[in-house]
Order: sequence, then C-alpha cells, then structure tokens
Amino acid sequence: MKRLFYIFLLVPFLAACSDEAQDVRDDGEGTLIITDIRLAEAGHAVVQTRSAVDPDLAIEILAADGNVYRGYSYAANATLPEKFALIPGSYTLHAYSENSTSWTTDNGGLGSAVYDASQAFTVQTDWVTYVDLAVPMINYGVTYTVPEGFDNWFPTCDFTVTADGRTCPLTPSQTAYFDPANAEGFTYTMHLVNTDGEEYDVGVQNYRNPKAGLVYNINVTFASDDDPTKLRIGISYDDTYEEIVSDITLY
Repeated sequence: MKRLFYIFLLVPFLAACSDEAQDVRDDGEGTLIITDIRLAEAGHAVVQTRSAVDPDLAIEILAADGNVYRGYSYAANATLPEKFALIPGSYTLHAYSENSTSWTTDNGGLGSAVYDASQAFTVQTDWVTYVDLAVPMINYGVTYTVPEGFDNWFPTCDFTVTADGRTCPLTPSQTAYFDPANAEGFTYTMHLVNTDGEEYDVGVQNYRNPKAGLVYNINVTFASDDDPTKLRIGISYDDTYEEIVSDITLY
C-alpha cells in the first residue's frame, strides 16, 4: 500500500522556554522536540491517518560527519524521549522502515513496502527550527481486482506478476512489491477456467518504467454488462486515472 510517514520536529524558542529546556541541555545548546509522528496510509488514493509514534518507523539524528549524534537512534517500537539536546550546527533526520534487506522475502515472497527519507536541518542557539519530513515508499506494488460475481463465471482465476526475477501469484486481496530500478517493469498473466471447464490464458502483458511509491492495480472488468465473453483490463494507481491496456474477447 502506498503510504507516507510525516515527522514534525520543533526546536523551541529558548527565550520562551528557558526554564523547561534547562534540564536537557548545557548553555549554548538548542533543544529538539519531536512533537508528533503520523502514519498516513494511502491505498489507491484512499487515505487513513492516525496520530501516534508509529511502530513501523525508525529514526536517527545524524551529525554533519554522518555519524549518529549522541546516540539519537531509535528502532521501530522504541519510546522516544520528549526532548533532545543539540549543539548549534547542521544535522540530518533519517527516517526509515527496518526491512531494507528483507523486504523481497517478506510475506511469503510477495515482499513489503519500504520507506526511507532524509532531511537536513540546522540548529541555532536561541532560535526555532522546524522540519517537516514526508517519508515515501521507495519501491512499488502491484495488485489486481475483479468485478463482483466474477467467480460465478470463472471459478478459477490464477493471476501472477513477474519482476526482478521473482514471480508472485496473487489473490485480489494481496499486493506484491518490486524494485523500480528495473526499468523493464513488471509483467502479469491471468489464467481463467469458466464454469464449463474451458480454459483461457490472457497472455503476458508488460508495464514498463513503474514509479516508486505507487501501487499499480490491474483492474479486470466485463467489457459490457456482465458479458463473460469480453473482458477489459486497465491499470490504475489512484482513483482518478486508469490506462486501458486491452479489450479481450475470450470466446
């Protein structure tokens, strides 16, 4: 599912908060407060949001030399401190999911969404710094849908997606994830068996140059009014656009 993490960081104006900040910093330092971490979950442009420190997100604060500053590194599910002490200087907030090496084998080989982003920010003495970081999905997903009652005509529907050397069989409720660095994109096939036992192969279809952060839906519909002899296949990645790939006459 296409998803965005939102991270809000605030270094408060110390003249207004000097008493509160005194216990977490030495003189000459600034104070960093992570006020909220939100997970905005988008599946085909349907967005759900919840407020909390999301358990899927790990964060670290990096100094200018690229090393973690003062041990400010927190795994997913970790409890974050309310305040961070930072000396004036340049930093980077790195937010990421922890599946960067395992995502291709997650979920029985279907893969999982990977999130990663970095944002530079600067801390100054007695000054406010605000960083708003959106953390996108850096791979892409493929799923498919069929119309209601499709299985009344085709009790067997075997759908597979192939990319990156992996072939993933899917049901309509599943999503497979792949690396967008492969410009060849993904191919999909569909094998159907109707109620009379007749078999049909909708061939190999190829979609090139998929983009990171999108979930592509292969939308299979009847071409007209529940006519099982003609199918229309489209590809969409939100609720406002669909590319018609092909119209297929089965028999």
